[in-house]
Amino acid sequence: MSAFTEANRKAFDDLSASYNTKPWQIKLANQVAEGLQSRKDWLGAQWLDPSDSKQDVRLLDYACGTGAITKALGPYVSTIRGIDISENMVQKYNETARSSGLSEEQAHAVVGDLCGETVTENLNGSEWYDFDIAVIGLGFHHMEHPSLAIKRLAERLKPSTGVLVIIDFLPFDVKKDHDASGEQGKFPEMKHTIKHNGFTGEQMRDLYLAAGFEDFEVVVLKEPAVMELKDGTVQRTLFFARGRRVKTVWQKLTGWVGEMQNWAASGSSMTRVDESRWDPGFSHGSSQKVWDISKMKEEEYTGMEQNAPKKSWNGF
Repeated sequence: MSAFTEANRKAFDDLSASYNTKPWQIKLANQVAEGLQSRKDWLGAQWLDPSDSKQDVRLLDYACGTGAITKALGPYVSTIRGIDISENMVQKYNETARSSGLSEEQAHAVVGDLCGETVTENLNGSEWYDFDIAVIGLGFHHMEHPSLAIKRLAERLKPSTGVLVIIDFLPFDVKKDHDASGEQGKFPEMKHTIKHNGFTGEQMRDLYLAAGFEDFEVVVLKEPAVMELKDGTVQRTLFFARGRRVKTVWQKLTGWVGEMQNWAASGSSMTRVDESRWDPGFSHGSSQKVWDISKMKEEEYTGMEQNAPKKSWNGF
C-alpha cells in the first residue's frame, strides 16, 4: 500500500464513527441516491426482475464506505459486494447490512484495494468478477491512479453488458481543500487525502475510453452539492458518468462469424463496403465528433423514482 493510500485508509478509519451523520452529509447522500434512482434506466444496467426468482443481478460497491450506494441501488439488485480500504468503514457497512436483515450472501463488504501495484489477494476469487454494475460514489477524487482504477474495475464487469458508474465533482477551487469530516480542525489530515480537485467531462471520457468502455455519457446536475467544511460552506457540481464494457475479442469474433453465416445462408452477395459495419464506434466525416463532451447533458433533479420495488434496506 502506497503512503498516499495509507493516508486515506487512516483518515477514513478515523472518520467512520461520524460518517454521514451531519445534516449536510445526509443531504448529499440523499442527493446522490435520488440522482441514481431517478436515472436508473439511463444507467443502462441489467436490473432485477421481481418475477424472475432465478435471476442474479450483481452490484460492486467500490470504495463503499458505510453503504450509501448500496442503499440507493439495493432494491434493484440481488447480490452486493463492497470493497473499501478502511477496515472501520467495512465493519460499519457489514453491521448495517446484518441489522437490516440482509444475509452475508446478499450483501457483504471486505477490506481490499483494486488500485494498488498488486490487487489484494482476497479479491481474486470468482465472487469478485462478473458484476452487472460497479459504482464509485464520491471516492474517485481520493484515488491515486484513476486510470488504473477504471481498468481494474472493467475487468470485474460482464463483457458487453457490465456498466461502470462514477459519481464525483467537476473541478473545484484548489484553494479550499476538501475536508470530508466537516469538523473544525478535528480531521485536518483529510485534506491530504484528496488527489484530484475534480474532473472535467473530457477527462472522464478519455479515462473510460482508454479502459475499454463504450456508450459513454455524463450528466451534470444543476443542483449544487453544499458542504459545510471547516473553512466554511462550499458548493460543488456533481456529475454522473457511465459507460458499458466492450465485448471481448472472442465475443466480437463469434458475433462476426454468426453474421457471416447468416449472410451466407441467405444467399446474399456483398457488392459494396458497409461503412457502419466495418468502422465500429467512429463517426465519418470531419464535421462529426465522437464523445462530444460539449453536448454534455445538464439536468434538473427529478427526485426519487416512485413505486420502486421495496426491500429492507432502511438500515443503511
